[in-house]
Amino acid sequence: MTRRAATGVPVILVHGLWNKGPESWLLRRRLAARLCRPVMKFRYPSVFRGLSENAANLAGLIEEQGPVDLVGYSFGGMVALQALSRLPPGSARRLVLVSSPVRGSAAARSLLRRPRAGRWLVGRSADQLAQGLNAGPPAVSDVGVIAGTGGIGVGRALGAMRGAHDGTVHVDETALDGSERRLILPETHTGMLFSRRVADAIASFLESGRFPDESLSPPREPA
Repeated sequence: MTRRAATGVPVILVHGLWNKGPESWLLRRRLAARLCRPVMKFRYPSVFRGLSENAANLAGLIEEQGPVDLVGYSFGGMVALQALSRLPPGSARRLVLVSSPVRGSAAARSLLRRPRAGRWLVGRSADQLAQGLNAGPPAVSDVGVIAGTGGIGVGRALGAMRGAHDGTVHVDETALDGSERRLILPETHTGMLFSRRVADAIASFLESGRFPDESLSPPREPA
C-alpha cells in the first residue's frame, strides 16, 4: 500500500493576513481528527510579500503534495485561488473558502484611506485585497464558501461594515462565481478559527462536497 493510500488526500490550510499559522492549530487538529488525514499549514509572509509570490510558493507545495484538498481562511482563500490559477485541473480536489473577501474588502479600503499607515498594515497585497480577484471559477471539482454574521471585528471598529458581516468581511464579499455551495453561520471572523461548528462544516465538505446543513445557505442569486 502506498503512503498516499494509507493516509488519504492531504489537506493544506492557508492562513490569513497578519497570521503566521499557530492560530489555526485547533482547527487543524479538529480536521485531522475528523478526517483521519494529514492536515498541514502553508505559512507565508502575508504583509511583506505580494499575493503573486505567495501564490507561486503555494502552487509549488500543491504540486509537491498533490492532489490535495485546500482550506483558505480569509486572505488565505485569495492566495489559494491565485495558486490554483497557476496549476492544471486536478491539482486540487476540493476547496473551502472561509470568510475570504474574494470580491474585495471594505475593511482594507477603509485602511487604505490612511495612506501611510494603511499600506504598512495591509502590506504588498493591499490593492488586490481591496479590489478583489478577477479570476474565474477555479478548476476544482467542489468549492464551498463559508461566511459569518457575528458582527464583531476590526472592520466594524473602522466603521467599514454595512449589512451582514462577521466583523471583518461582508457576507457578499465572499461570493465566488461558480460556487453554489455556501454556508452562512453566526460566527465572528476570528471566531471561525476556534468554532467546532465551522470545523465540522469544513470537514463535512471535504468528505462529501456538501455542507452538513445547506438549509443555512442563502438561495442562489439569479444570473
